Amino acid sequence: MGREETERLVETIETKRKLISPGGGRSSVDINSRALKVSWAANAKLLDMFKAKILFIGPSESGKTVLANFLSDTAENVGGEYRPTQGVRILEFESQPEGSVDNKTCEVELWDCSGDFKFESCWPALMKDTSGVVIVFNPDVPSHLKEIETWYSMFISSQGLLDNQCLLIAHHKPGSGVEDERLPLASHLSRLSLIHSNLEEEPEDVRQTFCRYLGNVVNAMSESREQEEMSIIT
Repeated sequence: MGREETERLVETIETKRKLISPGGGRSSVDINSRALKVSWAANAKLLDMFKAKILFIGPSESGKTVLANFLSDTAENVGGEYRPTQGVRILEFESQPEGSVDNKTCEVELWDCSGDFKFESCWPALMKDTSGVVIVFNPDVPSHLKEIETWYSMFISSQGLLDNQCLLIAHHKPGSGVEDERLPLASHLSRLSLIHSNLEEEPEDVRQTFCRYLGNVVNAMSESREQEEMSIIT
């Protein structure tokens, strides 16, 4: 998917979302009370299941697509020839978050974003309505440790996401082994949860960790929803 196609895809998705966005059509303060209650009840039903939009970002050739395919069960083969992602891939699946307050199944939109900076102009659109961000990097590539600081600045600090809405995955390629050694990360990155992954040796550990992370994201979404409901009531 090229840059222009990516921009059109994002625009189409966001246009559809606006059509069903809660409160999106509210343009006057003197809304009929009954109509408001009906609208709110309908929206509450639509939002009964959380839908989390998770961005997978990071340097090129870090393993984002392999991890995304594994977590969404869209591919069984974790190896194969490298094919760079063009723009973004959107994978949809359901997951059971661990540790979430509501203990409900969550719909996940996993946005597998290209690590090529030629798509930088698309990134602001990709970030819209993001629930969480996962930075994937290869700890065996020294330049990745420096580059993830840029990804953090552009995708996390710019959106004001909480630390528990973010995750660092040090992805080890097949044959490289896994060393859970402490990495020389910047102080702001060291506050984020970090896991080492190797899909050849410990695939289910990666899945379980992602489910725990997803639980944190869902809890953050739940708190945000409650605050929005209170603001409407008051």
